[in-house]
Amino acid sequence: MANYKGNYKKVNSIILEETFDYKDLELTFVNIEAILGINSDFIYRQIFVSNNRDLETSVIYMDGMVNTQLISDYVIKPLMQAEQFNNCDCEADAIRVISEGTVYYADNKKRTSINDVLGDVLTGSVAVIFNKNRTAFTFETKGFDRRPVGEPSSENVLKGARDSFNETIRANTATCRRKIKSPNLVIEETVLGEQTKTPIAICYMKNITNENLISEVKKRLSDISVDNILTPGYLEESIIDEKASPFPQIQYTERPDRFCTSLLDGRVGVIIDGLPIAYIIPGTLLQFVQTPEDYSQHFLISSAIRYMRFTSMFVTLLLPAFYISITTFHQEMIPTELTFSIVAAKQGVPFPMFVEVLLMLIAFELLVEAGLRLPQTIGQTVSIVGALVVGQAAVEAKLLSPATVIIVATTAITSFAMPNQDLSNALR
Repeated sequence: MANYKGNYKKVNSIILEETFDYKDLELTFVNIEAILGINSDFIYRQIFVSNNRDLETSVIYMDGMVNTQLISDYVIKPLMQAEQFNNCDCEADAIRVISEGTVYYADNKKRTSINDVLGDVLTGSVAVIFNKNRTAFTFETKGFDRRPVGEPSSENVLKGARDSFNETIRANTATCRRKIKSPNLVIEETVLGEQTKTPIAICYMKNITNENLISEVKKRLSDISVDNILTPGYLEESIIDEKASPFPQIQYTERPDRFCTSLLDGRVGVIIDGLPIAYIIPGTLLQFVQTPEDYSQHFLISSAIRYMRFTSMFVTLLLPAFYISITTFHQEMIPTELTFSIVAAKQGVPFPMFVEVLLMLIAFELLVEAGLRLPQTIGQTVSIVGALVVGQAAVEAKLLSPATVIIVATTAITSFAMPNQDLSNALR
């Protein structure tokens, strides 16, 4: 126990306080236990290969990250019972036998760096460590709970596939493979986040996608230097061109069919482990106003709907300002009867038209935000309260004119006609 504490202090003083890197440490169980031993989910077991007391090895893993049944049946059991280990006299012989495939596991890696072993163990692998030879073998035995593939929650499906991405990167890449069964589909993987070590998959069609685009995406991802990639904003802000623009410049989706269609159009896709969405680079305006359902209907209907979305976009942008300008400065543009109606409704309202519209727009945004933050069981009541209090009561109290309420409501409805939520927020 005294020896263990001494090693732990040494690791802390030399590594943790200065470099936060363990690459200079030797690959031994003592050093790994000094780094991970404080964790309650760190599990280790000392075993003897083929019951040979001279061949002691350490098996380590993180509880909850692995399938313990796989470890027992396909790692520990062969090490202790396989006949090939009976003639091993030293660790070098055991390492050679494992390298030849005696431990018959599909995904295993031979490691000589402590950093590599730590990375594998913390992502769901079990490590078998031979201390004298400073060598380890890691076997991928991931077994943590994951959310099953379900229907998209933010992108409604009318006519099409109802599967969606989940938080597991390998499940997401496998979904893309099932849809694009081509050897030209390339999925490269990198790691971002100094602390989180988040796997990032870069997807593209090597026979379609422009090489310059692929190189630029890789360059911008490699330039990212942050502690974590746990939320989408860290990645988005690092790869877009105009950071001050509120409008989206890359598209996100939780639908694999949309993602794969974009890959076949020559774009680059990015999948982040831990996020149930994928990014499509670059983003264009037409992308943000179309949906996969546009290609599932008759072209006349799809074209009409798409023109309607473009019209809605301009209405959202211009209607409040247009209403203020004509009612304040250009009343002659309004039909006479409508002018009399607006003036009559405006009687008794103490605020100028500009202030009215601004207050209504702010009130609407507050209602939207409140609806998002409240629990789902009571979130729907916000719309009822908003309609009664902000709408009807404010009009009857002569705080707002009915025409202003109609204009702001129309603006809100047209903004929600946008398929992309980021574009809708930017327009409002």
